[in-house]
Amino acid sequence: MTKKRNFFAFVVAWAFMSFSCGLQDVPYISRILEPAHTGLSGTSDIRLPSSAELGYGTMDPFTHFVIFYRIYLSNVFHAADTVDTSPERSSINPLLNTDFNAAFSWTDPTNVAVNTAGVHNFFVNLRGFFLLELEGVAIGNVLGRDSLGRTMRIDFSDIPGQAPRLQLDNRFYNLRRAGGIDDGFDFEPLPRIGNTLPFFNHMELLDSGNRTNRTINADVAPTVPSGPMPIEHSYVMMYIAAAGLSLTAPPVRVFSQPTFLGIFRLPSPH
Repeated sequence: MTKKRNFFAFVVAWAFMSFSCGLQDVPYISRILEPAHTGLSGTSDIRLPSSAELGYGTMDPFTHFVIFYRIYLSNVFHAADTVDTSPERSSINPLLNTDFNAAFSWTDPTNVAVNTAGVHNFFVNLRGFFLLELEGVAIGNVLGRDSLGRTMRIDFSDIPGQAPRLQLDNRFYNLRRAGGIDDGFDFEPLPRIGNTLPFFNHMELLDSGNRTNRTINADVAPTVPSGPMPIEHSYVMMYIAAAGLSLTAPPVRVFSQPTFLGIFRLPSPH
């Protein structure tokens, strides 16, 4: 009996240790706090978490921050600086409000049941968002480990011809639209100005043929508001999340709970 009891105790102890180690191997990345203010022209300062704030115990799966975006066309020039209510979002574009509502359970900081493993699938595959890029530099290099603990800002200035920018401390990087890599196919966004893909309220962006053709402006929502007014304005909605890789074999992508960055109005190209 003694040998059986000892064997049983060994099995229980082994199972407990294995389970405990498994808990330690579960990667966890804390969410980014919302900016204090977000308006149609950009955000206030966003403090990116430090390495200590992102890791779980001795685990640190973080690799870089990612920003999901989707563009919406509109026949409404929203005069106020902020878009805060469901009627306001719907007046700009009904699909913008639908996407916002669909994402709310993912971004709600009080929702502790969010399965962050599905963040990429939700935004890219289910809601039609794409991953933001930067002109002339990989965004993963700018918003990688060196960005931890630093201050970021999104700038959609109303100044005609000034491309929207990401500011990290005192450096500026022009925003670049995606090329379709993360949606399983390639597309050619328009307008292309030189070799850049800026976030401008350009006629080629507003063109209905370019919008409905999934090989051209796939990052533009297909739905537009009804009514007698022409489609002359464009907005973009953005979310940010921390991304990383698990220590499993093979490694899998992991994400923090996403954070709503804001709804911004695209400026005129000239």
